[in-house]
Amino acid sequence: MALPCFHLVKEKFADAEIILLTNKPVASKAAPIEAVLGSINSFFFDKAINYPIGTRNPLLLLSLIVQIRRLGISTVINITAARSEKSAARDKLFFRLAGIKEMIGFPETKEDFKVVEDPATGECEWEARRLSRRIESIGKIDLKQESYWNLRLTDEERGKARELLKQVPLDSKIVAISIGTKRPANDWGLNNWVNLLEKLRTDLSGWTLLAIGAEEEFQLAEQCLAAWGGSSLNLCGKSSPRVSAAILQKAKLFLGHDSGPMHLASGVGTPCVGVFSARNLPGRWYPRGENNKIIYHRVDCAGCGLEECIVQNKKCISSITVDEVHSAVIQTIKIGAKALA
Repeated sequence: MALPCFHLVKEKFADAEIILLTNKPVASKAAPIEAVLGSINSFFFDKAINYPIGTRNPLLLLSLIVQIRRLGISTVINITAARSEKSAARDKLFFRLAGIKEMIGFPETKEDFKVVEDPATGECEWEARRLSRRIESIGKIDLKQESYWNLRLTDEERGKARELLKQVPLDSKIVAISIGTKRPANDWGLNNWVNLLEKLRTDLSGWTLLAIGAEEEFQLAEQCLAAWGGSSLNLCGKSSPRVSAAILQKAKLFLGHDSGPMHLASGVGTPCVGVFSARNLPGRWYPRGENNKIIYHRVDCAGCGLEECIVQNKKCISSITVDEVHSAVIQTIKIGAKALA
């Protein structure tokens, strides 16, 4: 979601040293941002400073302040998630103590401090739009412009992708799937995915099913591949996020939850069928692009933000049927075939 902002920063501060200040991942399935943007001295940044998320350790905070001061940083550009007024004030104080003179992208209006819902559509401001709006003082971003979504994949990363795809028949179309999720509330359930793939294997006869995800999702993916029964490849745990992006670029379709792999797929232009829970209000975390099908059931407790839903038994995502997702897949493939004709 922040990728267009990173491109704008690089464009506007072409001669500057860019240092990434980022928290360490909070879950094993969450890739560190360096794994998505590229390593140190990549296109997007020159150095990285990592810190534990939510830290209140005064000694650690002091060491961060000293480290930033020693680097002589003049400008900070803030592209974080929505934060409360108290948290935003604390952030500003931290950077003032670190000697920062110019602060860009810090929240100021009510739309900056909370996720705002459009009463006409019922959807929230798209996160990519919210972030780009926050830093408009350095330039406007056209979010439909492909160049702002370029991950700047290297020849080496594309080569690794080709090597991993060697087992896929040359004449086979690829449908990619990722059924993993960092949050139990977003999990549609293995049985649903298995039933969906059993229905799709006739519709997509001759296609190859390719599973992407974390190493701990390998066995779940194996069950999906068994239900598929045809040409398949399980790459869970065998590919980095950036190599996965190069792999997903070869797919005709991506199936999955609201997840990192879904955003990688949409980022490289692969149409997505996304199965969403209602833990977030609709619109905010949808993938980019106009050829996606998002299945979202709005319930009375939408926007709960729960990591795990026990009381309501995930009634939002549990109410999504296999037939509903199957229909979305077929429609998406027909639209893609029509666009190529």
